[in-house]
Amino acid sequence: MRVMLHGAVNLSNYGDYLFAELFYNTLRKKGIEAEFYTHPKYGISSFFAKHLGYEPLTKNFREMVQKCDAFVFFSGGYFVEPRKKGFLSETHHIHRYLYPASLFVKAGKPIYVLGVGAGPFENASFSKKAREILNYATAITVRNEESLQYCKEFGINNDIQVTADTALVIKEFLDREKQDVPRFETENGKKMLLFHIDSNAEVTAKLKEIVVPATIRFLKAHPDYQLYLAADGIKRDSHYQEYETIFAGCDPITLKYDDPWKLTRQIERADLIITTKLHVGIVGSALGRSVISFPFVPNKTIRFYKQIGEADRCVPLKEITTEKAYQMLEVYQDRMITVPQELVNKAKLNLELLPKG
Repeated sequence: MRVMLHGAVNLSNYGDYLFAELFYNTLRKKGIEAEFYTHPKYGISSFFAKHLGYEPLTKNFREMVQKCDAFVFFSGGYFVEPRKKGFLSETHHIHRYLYPASLFVKAGKPIYVLGVGAGPFENASFSKKAREILNYATAITVRNEESLQYCKEFGINNDIQVTADTALVIKEFLDREKQDVPRFETENGKKMLLFHIDSNAEVTAKLKEIVVPATIRFLKAHPDYQLYLAADGIKRDSHYQEYETIFAGCDPITLKYDDPWKLTRQIERADLIITTKLHVGIVGSALGRSVISFPFVPNKTIRFYKQIGEADRCVPLKEITTEKAYQMLEVYQDRMITVPQELVNKAKLNLELLPKG
């Protein structure tokens, strides 16, 4: 059997890479050949291919569609309209995500949608095509109740199961499959405060104005912590240098992103994590670390912390104050997260529902 996998595979994003490997690895262990979308702009990136050790079995995309028996949307938050409105943005979004699936619909082949975030939907071209695919799909799981509600309101009549984010299975996978990735050790045995840097100028400005002063104050009050700077995708040196300058008085140690599993080991070691993104926080939570979240795009992130019973750890970046950020650092510095096992089991279902071969 041969299956095409697709999701947000065209860059180097940490969470999307984890999804790709979790699904790719699961299929291969079942003896199923797996392909990825090969579009030069929206298909699998060289970063993903390198770390997966992936070589396409068929380089011609239409031939690949003919030879594949099923199509799988692996986990991610892309069943939602593009952030920017307008014809051009919607066209790019359709070609990036929905176009390859539409060929499987035309061919009458099964489509699986497993562990995605969905909605809100509005009356737009992308949403209409998404509805067609979701109503056609053989199996659908969404990662939270809000996604299910959006689907129902938008006229998705197919059976949909609510599971959880697939990244919640990361501890078991890390222990079983990544024993060759060395555990991360901090310098001088200090506690580790992992500060997640961002390349978005608006996010960086907000962090610099509000969260950085709180972090510096916390580090001065707690000299047993060492500051580490980390990113969740390939960044320019200037992005790291900007944060090194911002935190110059704290002697930060910079961890440059070049391997998703090295970052996972760093997250595994962190005592306290500050992040504006979803999946550094999800992995930190799954590995039993203490996470504080200040999301710039809050909806999907708020859903997650609410789902694990830790809603107070997440305050949108546009709503946080320096004093509130400092209070959160003090409150949560020694309060590690325990994700309910029920949610981990639900996350496993996203992988268990893959084609059987």
